[in-house]
Amino acid sequence: MRQLDSYVARNVLMATLVVMIVIVGLDAIFTLVDELDNLKGNYQLVDALFFSGLRLPRRIYEYMPMACLIGCLAGLGSMAANSELTVMRAAGVSINRIVFAVLKPMAVLMLISLLLGEYVVPSLERIAQANKAVAQGASEALSNKGKGFWHREGNTFMRFNAVEPGGVLHGITRYEFNDNNELKQVVYAQRALYQRQYWQMENVVITMINDDVVRQENKASGRWDTELTPEKLNVVIVTPRDMSISGLYVYSQYLDKQGLNSDQYMLSFWRKVTQPLSTFALVILGISFIFGPLRSVTPGYRIFSGIIVGMIYKYTEELLSPASIVLGFEPVMASIIPIVGSLVLGIVLMRKAA
Repeated sequence: MRQLDSYVARNVLMATLVVMIVIVGLDAIFTLVDELDNLKGNYQLVDALFFSGLRLPRRIYEYMPMACLIGCLAGLGSMAANSELTVMRAAGVSINRIVFAVLKPMAVLMLISLLLGEYVVPSLERIAQANKAVAQGASEALSNKGKGFWHREGNTFMRFNAVEPGGVLHGITRYEFNDNNELKQVVYAQRALYQRQYWQMENVVITMINDDVVRQENKASGRWDTELTPEKLNVVIVTPRDMSISGLYVYSQYLDKQGLNSDQYMLSFWRKVTQPLSTFALVILGISFIFGPLRSVTPGYRIFSGIIVGMIYKYTEELLSPASIVLGFEPVMASIIPIVGSLVLGIVLMRKAA
């Protein structure tokens, strides 16, 4: 029986890896072509290639659930086409046993995906974004060569052209307002270095606004006291979907403390926490298709069906995310609803096949 489990697991795993290579490869090519439009300043083709390479783990993480679904359909589908599943069933192997054999390699892939999302993707994304921003001209005030990163702390709005890992900021602009929402001061610094409890700014320009009087002051250096640390700023330069689970939780708590909206970060938090469950649900659904409605169709039709199901699942999840904010239900439900729906459908189809 162990040899049978290994054979099923090997077929499904190899099919999943092939699907992952194809999907990630195509996406990487399209992304690189799109990135060529951003070649500016010192950011040239080699830098774009390096940037795209650093983001490959991110793509693997994002496409893991769909790759597992299509890989399951392709691997088990080829066995069904060769009547191997029919022979197994005739020999007394239950559907539950086949499901268990499929889930073993999928569990390994789920674990790899979880580790990528927690430790690898956030670090590489920070490095990629920081290198790109610096190459595109990070020291210019309100540089339009890079997208920049905005943050708010109380009545102070901040913009950073680049945030390097390790506590180095480039092109800092701070807009300080009073309680009446009147702009009172603008502080620009070419660079800032973190000194344990504060930031040491370099080449500082301070513009003070008092009624109709505007006064400007230049300083070689200046101290900036703020609750922002390099650890908290590391999450500013990446989108919520590229942050780690722990980073999303910590930053959400920080935003709540500042009285700011943290819904987007909590949505991403729950999507990442439940991603292994979503992968499991899609695999169960894929297995049920093989023993149910897709047991006698062509391999191409199975793959096409997997793509359609994966897209429906993805778009359902993405539609429920903003709906949770508008309608006011818990963000975790935006991830749980499609998971439960997929599991219920998969279990119902497998029971009919049994």
